[in-house]
Parts: sequence; structure tokens; C-alpha cells
Amino acid sequence: MITWGDVRSWNAGAVGTVADLLNQRCEQLLAADGDVEGMSRLDGWTGDAATAAQARGTALTTRLEQLVAEASAVRRGAHETQLAVERISADVRDTDELAAHNGFAIDDGGWVTPVPGPGAAPDERIRVELSDRIEQILRQATDVDADFAGILTRAANGEITDQGATTLAQAADAGTAQSGLSTIGPPQGGTPGDNRAWWDSLSTTAQGTILRDNPDLVRNLDGVPVKDRDAANRLVLQREMTRLRNDPSDDAKAKLRGLTDIDNRLKDTGPGKPQAYLVQLDTSGDGKAVVAAGNPDTATDVATYVPGTGSELSKIGGDLGRSDKMWQSATMAGSPSPSVITWVGYDAPDELWDAAGESYADHGKADLSKFEEGLRASHDGAPSHNTVLGHSYGTTVVGHAARDGGLDADELVFVASPGVGVDHANQLHLDGVPQDQVAQHVHSTVAEHDMIKITNVGVAGHDPLGPSPTGSDFGGQVFDSAPGTKGPWYEGGLSGAAHSQYWEDNNPSLRSFGRIIAGKPG
Repeated sequence: MITWGDVRSWNAGAVGTVADLLNQRCEQLLAADGDVEGMSRLDGWTGDAATAAQARGTALTTRLEQLVAEASAVRRGAHETQLAVERISADVRDTDELAAHNGFAIDDGGWVTPVPGPGAAPDERIRVELSDRIEQILRQATDVDADFAGILTRAANGEITDQGATTLAQAADAGTAQSGLSTIGPPQGGTPGDNRAWWDSLSTTAQGTILRDNPDLVRNLDGVPVKDRDAANRLVLQREMTRLRNDPSDDAKAKLRGLTDIDNRLKDTGPGKPQAYLVQLDTSGDGKAVVAAGNPDTATDVATYVPGTGSELSKIGGDLGRSDKMWQSATMAGSPSPSVITWVGYDAPDELWDAAGESYADHGKADLSKFEEGLRASHDGAPSHNTVLGHSYGTTVVGHAARDGGLDADELVFVASPGVGVDHANQLHLDGVPQDQVAQHVHSTVAEHDMIKITNVGVAGHDPLGPSPTGSDFGGQVFDSAPGTKGPWYEGGLSGAAHSQYWEDNNPSLRSFGRIIAGKPG
């Protein structure tokens, strides 16, 4: 087993010397290619001696071709191993320096311990980051070591062949094609932090190869930088649009409509519409997609918008428009660099009666929590101010995620909520926010004429999704919305229209969305 002490002592230069020596030998043989081939072609000489000499020459040529194939394979493996060891060694130095700078020491076994001394106790978050880095570096080192050992073993056992080459140059090409380090995939079941560490451990060339040849490996992987996920997903978007155009079914036509809306938004930039990024895409079932207006990895303020009942890939166009409006509102509120993400990343209820239970929220909460964790892992620079905003049943998903596992966010916003799964704001959990202060970071609103109010009445004293977060007993911060379209008297003046009017330009709720996202609620 490779240890931290082992990788500290790795010497990329020694591996490079082997690669250089093999390269020289291969070049010398290739330069004599014509002479070597001439051993098996003795024109004009006949008789037993000529036959024996020709047989001997053919055997020598065959053996040389085999040796060139093996040497070429090891040469390529040594060269790629040198580059990998250089990168690993740099990562080891950076990790040791990070530990020392923050009051930690890493022993040869890879254990991280605080260094005794005066001052404040070392930050536990740094210790966790160091442990994650060590785990990823040792994993990569183990894979590189195993790959190069495998190449050497195959060469020693004669398992690398010349593939029927008739010249030394062809033999060299054949050997090279049978070598090379394998691409190290992401850690199985890894956290977003693990995924980011894995991606950063790859060379720029390896990253580019994955994005071009295997985009499905990373495009929906939380923790991988958004720009890279976007590049991979754009390739898949075009592939899926082509496939759906050739499918005459109504389901295919509906999904194509959603993909077209996404494609148009990716191409549409200008005043009030920042560059968009396709962060996630899945056309199975009702379809899922995550699109960011502005790059969340570089933004100072990041909001995730979770829509409610009826949201799916085919209907994403309207949700993209809402996110753009919230981006504009946050900009007007003073955010220097906002990003607003449309998160259609769960299977939402199709109809109102489907939204009467908690199952859809329970199935979506873990994915939302992991997505928010991924935003932290992929973000560059100082931590951003993060908000998660749910609308309608989307608030139930947000509430269940914050209730059961916690959300790595600074603010929660519940818009037109049927209930969020708790009776009081202090039953929700936000990473990094002291529990006794959570209620100050929970915001909610509901329009006077919104039909959603019917869901908060309950049946026989039982409200399946919980009370409205705008209630006086819930805690949290309540902000105003316009009354919305008034319904008929026999429905108590409530209407379905009012349920979707929170993003209208003259609605004070839209201004509040922007202020909360910008970190300036009030």
C-alpha cells in the first residue's frame, strides 16, 4: 500500500531518465530500419547458406520488431508516469504547505494532527479538506503505480506484440498503442469535495479528453467546475436534440421543446441576461435540467430556484425566465456578481393531488442537498452568499432537505408554500448558521389571493405538509407580495393566477427576492 511517506519521496526525474533512455534506444533502432529489413531480403544470393542466412535474418527482424514494440510501450508508459508523478509531487507539496500554514502536520501515514502551540485551535474544516486531499492523492498515486507496473509486467511477459508489423516503425506504433496510463475515474460514491479533488488532480489534457470523448462521466457530477460540466452537457444537449427530432412521439416533442428553450437561453446573452451554463441534463422520465444564469463558481451571491408542482424539462422555459428576473433584481439590489440557478433536478408532482403527500419531497431532498454541497466544492475564491428559494411544492423539497440533512446555504426563501415539513423555523438546519440564528435566515411570502392557502387549512386538524411558513407561530421573516388576481367569491377570492404572479415586474416580492439573494434583506 502506498503511503504519504512514499509519495513524498517520489522522484519524477528518475522516471524521466528511464523514459529518455528508452526514447534514445528506440530512435537508434528506427534510424536503422532499412538495414534491419535488409536482413530478411538477400537478393541475388542462393543456396543452402543463403536460405539459412535469410531464415536467421527473418528471425532477427521479427525479434527486433517485438523488442521495439515492447520498448515503445514502456517508453510511453514511463513518459506519462513522469508527468503524473510531477503532478502528484506538486499536489503533495501544496498539501503539506496548506497543513503547515494552518497549524497542522501530516505524518508519513497520512494522519493529520494539530501542531501544539499558542493561538486559536486549528480550523476543523481545513483538517477535513486536508484529509480529502490526502485520500485523493494517494488514490491517484496507487492507480498510477499499478498502471505502470502493469505495463512493465506485460512487456516482460511478452504480452505486448508487434501486431503483425512489417517495419520497425509499425512495430513502434503498435507498442505505443498498447501502452499509456488509464484515465482515473471519479471516486465511487465520492462526495462533491472528492469529485473536485479528483478533477483537479487530472492534467489539462486528460480533462479535455474526458470532456470530448466521455462527457457523461462528469457532466452531472456535483463538485466538478460548472464551466466544465457546461462544456460536457452542451455536447449531450445537441446529441439529444438530434435524437428527439427523429422521434415522432408526443413525449419526444415535449422534451424537445424544453431542450430548445435551454439551447435558446444558452445562446441568448445581453443586457439582463448573463452567460448561461447547462449544469445538469437528463432526458429520462419527465426529464431534469439545471441551468445557471451567471457562473456560480465565480459569483459573490448564488441562488438556487426550486420550482413546484408540474415542473419538468418540457416546461423549463418559464422557470428560466423567472431566474433571469431574479438575477436582474439581485443586480439592482447591489449584488456585484449574482448567479441564479434553475434547479429542475427532482421528479416534481404532476398534478395538485399528487402534491398532497411528502414522497416527492423525500425523493428529491438528498439530490438538492448534494447539489448545494457541490456548489461550495466547485466555487473559487472566497465563499459566496448562497440562497435556496422554493416556490409552491418546491418549498416542501427545500424544507425537507433543510430539516433532515441540512442545506449548505445562508438563506432560505419559501414562496407560496403548502408547508415545509416543520412547525417552526428553528427546526430547519443551515450549514454554517448557528441553530439559534436560523430563523433570521428563513424568509417567506404568500399573496393575499393565492389559492395555495387552501392547503394550509388541513383536514380534521391535520395538515400533511405542515403549516404555512408565513404563519405568526412559525418564526422567520415574512415579506410582502402583491395581492394577486382576485378569484370568485365562492372560492373566497382565491385564484390559481395569483399563485404564479410573484415574478411580475411590479410585485414587491420580486424586489425582495433580489435583496435576499444580494444579502440585503429588509
